[in-house]
Amino acid sequence: MSDVHLHTLSRPRTVLAAWLMAGLVLLSFAHGARTGLPAWPAGVAAWGAGVALWPRLDAGQRRFALILCGLGALALVAAVWRGARPAWSGLLTQNTALLGMLAAVSFLQLVGVGKDGERPLPRGRRALWQTLAGVHVLGAVINMSVVFIIAERIAQGGRLSAAQAALLARGFLLAALWSPFFGAMAVALTYAPGARLEDLVLAGLPLAVVLLWLITRTLPLSAGETEGGFVGFPMRASSLWLPLALTAMVSAGLVWLPGWSSLAVISGSALALGVVSVLVASGPVDGAERLSAHALRRLPAMSGELMLFLAAGVFATGLQALMQGDTGWTPFDRFGPVEAALVLGAMVALAAIGVHTVITIVIAATWLAPLSPDPMLLAQIFLMAWSIGLALNPMAGVHLSLQGRFGLSAPGLARGNLRYCLASYVLASLWLLVVGALRGLL
Repeated sequence: MSDVHLHTLSRPRTVLAAWLMAGLVLLSFAHGARTGLPAWPAGVAAWGAGVALWPRLDAGQRRFALILCGLGALALVAAVWRGARPAWSGLLTQNTALLGMLAAVSFLQLVGVGKDGERPLPRGRRALWQTLAGVHVLGAVINMSVVFIIAERIAQGGRLSAAQAALLARGFLLAALWSPFFGAMAVALTYAPGARLEDLVLAGLPLAVVLLWLITRTLPLSAGETEGGFVGFPMRASSLWLPLALTAMVSAGLVWLPGWSSLAVISGSALALGVVSVLVASGPVDGAERLSAHALRRLPAMSGELMLFLAAGVFATGLQALMQGDTGWTPFDRFGPVEAALVLGAMVALAAIGVHTVITIVIAATWLAPLSPDPMLLAQIFLMAWSIGLALNPMAGVHLSLQGRFGLSAPGLARGNLRYCLASYVLASLWLLVVGALRGLL
């Protein structure tokens, strides 16, 4: 959501929300770092921020949050009526580590991606690959703001071509397959307990490389772009220091801090690098002002994500309670690569009609729990559903944002990705067979 809705909040309310969001970051990090602090204080901070930021949500976001909370509440009532004992703490703790990580990663936006001055924009096939690499690698760390940094730079007369928009959206979403700093990874680690971050990164990178190549083969290039006129982004090697530094920090943390949760390692690395970089670049006084300004503007601007995941946590807690001690119905009696591919297909199909991937992940995780699925395989389909399904979803944030800024049609962008997504689904299903074979699940 853009900053235009911030006028609906008073200054004291905005400051309160910012402090609560900052508290969420620190409290969830402290819990994940195994300091002995319980998870519920972070949940209290998250819900407090949600209440403070409620007026900032648009009507659609409020309605969606109320529907999810209402369904979760009904499921809890039904579960209690059946004699189940819900894990009430889940209402506070279900997604707080995930939200803390997303807020911590937002501080990386202060680092930026470097300046290219007035360098002329590259053209041709090499420019296409430079742009794809830029939005994928930098987007994997700094998230969606990179899409608009690059889009503003390459837009001709304030307009993006269909091929430029498709490349930016697809390339950015593919980072969900492996990036530790993507919301998708936090969701996968939350709803596939037992999955290991390092395994998911190693499994996601090869598929991401193949699908990046697929993007270049399926772009809706105009005649001029086909003949070498594609206008791209001047990606520089110096821009890679941030992804490389973060990768080194997270890798070291996973090795040297085995008692920490993966999300705590990611949050700590992102927050430390973001804060230190700003203080070094701007000095203690100006750096502190930049950090304060970010907390006051960017953290409250996360109101949409905050309420989505809080409401999804209520929904998940209700579903889990309802299915407590009940195996329910599944169309198969085991969860191997073939079954994973079928579930992935259903999740992508639901995304195509506008169902948010977070919701299908919550439903799939709860539905498949009685089968004791392999956590690595389960997390893989969650990441695949995010990267492929959102490319088909007309309500995806990246499509709506491109529509709002450049006048493109969000449904049109989603429809234009159909052939690419179908091919991606086939390749992802084949990759699930490879992962399953390596894990002895065939």
